[in-house]
This record gives sequence, structure tokens and C-alpha cells, in this order.
Amino acid sequence: MFQHACSTIREAVYGIKCLTTIGGKEADFSTGTGFMIAPGVLATAAHVMHLEGDVNKSLHQSIEVIRAPDIGQVTERAQFMTEDVDKDVAFLRLEKPRSNRSIVLEPNILNIGTSCGSLGFPLSFINPQGGFNLVLRFQGAFISCFNLETLPSGKTIEHYETDSLMYSGSSRCPGFTVAGRVFGMHNKARTNIPQAIPQQMPKSLKERRQQMRGQQQQAAKALQPSQTDRFAISLWVPSTHIVTLARANGISI
Repeated sequence: MFQHACSTIREAVYGIKCLTTIGGKEADFSTGTGFMIAPGVLATAAHVMHLEGDVNKSLHQSIEVIRAPDIGQVTERAQFMTEDVDKDVAFLRLEKPRSNRSIVLEPNILNIGTSCGSLGFPLSFINPQGGFNLVLRFQGAFISCFNLETLPSGKTIEHYETDSLMYSGSSRCPGFTVAGRVFGMHNKARTNIPQAIPQQMPKSLKERRQQMRGQQQQAAKALQPSQTDRFAISLWVPSTHIVTLARANGISI
């Protein structure tokens, strides 16, 4: 059902690697997904742009991206443009993109029950040689509601909910309809599956990679909930928010 949409969306989906070095050595990194919304402009989640995925910390020093069909080639350099941390949206710019293939953003709020899919690079990581380990993955669900969320600051934001737990690292993946229109960007999940106790950030890059692999294994186990662990909701930033932020920054969509 989604084969044609996937082949179209794939042309505009990118793997993203953010990196910060201290003393000439890698100190912190993050990987994820982005998608081109206008020539040379990528949308992704704001938190991936920051150290340790914390929007209250500094931005990463460098950003590299690779388009899904170009995996295996040299990455492209990207520059941070702007972000809205409340809505968890950030934009990147490619100065000389190899491709200007862009997704089509859905201008309307979709109905409950709409079948939807996502495409991106969950479970991605950086191997010991410093390269991407990227596998493009599709996931499917249905839109269960369009809701309001109250932030700790007291502000309210809108989001979609879908009825399926997603792979670890799915945040930043575009969500789309059978027609291939992107209705939102995944950015968080809620579940009653017991979560691991938060660990301190490892000091070395080797320890960080080991921790990420451990988290991926835990996430894989979480995809097999018990009879009592049935609560799983994925949340999505609506495409309408992405359009609003783009136009506020002079990006024509």
C-alpha cells in the first residue's frame, strides 16, 4: 500500500550526524533523520542539534548529512539555520545540495483513522571508524487523535498521536499518507513499558557507543510488550507547524 509513497519520500530523506570535538577528539555525537522541505533546506528535530540531545545545551559543532539513495558516498556538510525548541523543529541548509528533491507537506489536519507510514533511520549509530551505520526503515500506523499538550512552561502545543510504538531513534522521521504527503515529524513516544533507570553520560566515546547499543537492545525488547504493557503512543509535530516556521524564516514552501 505504501510502496509508491516510500519510493518518492526516499528521494528526500537524509541521514544526519552531528558531532562535537574537544581537544581534537570526538566528545559527543548524535545521529538521526532529516527531510528536504525546500531546495537546500532540511527539517529535523531540534533536540538532535544539541549536545546530549538537550535543547538547553550548546549546539553541535559540525553537521554531516547523506541522502538515502546516496548512502555509501561522501557526506554533505550542512549548516544550522534556526529552531523552535517548544515545537522541537530545526532547519538545516545545504549550500550545494546534490539533489533538490523535496517532500510535499500536508496543509490540512488529517482525520482520525488515517493510515500513515514513516521512513527514516532509527537504530542508526556511528561505527568505530567514524562512519554511519544507516538502514532505511519503514513503519506503519494509524492516526488516533490530534491533541493539545501542555509544556512545563505552561505553553500548549498541538500534536498528532499514532497507535504504534516505534523503533528507538525514530524521532525526526517524516510521517506520510498513502498519497505521499508528509503530515508530521515524529519527535517522542509515551508507553507504560518500564523504562531503564537513566544513566550518567559516559565520558569516553567508546563508552557512549556501547551505551547506545545497549539502549537499542532494550528498545528491541520493548517492542515485545507483555499482556499488561499495552500502552504505546507515538507523537508527531504537525506539518502545519513546520510550514509556519519555514515561512517565518523566508523559506518558500
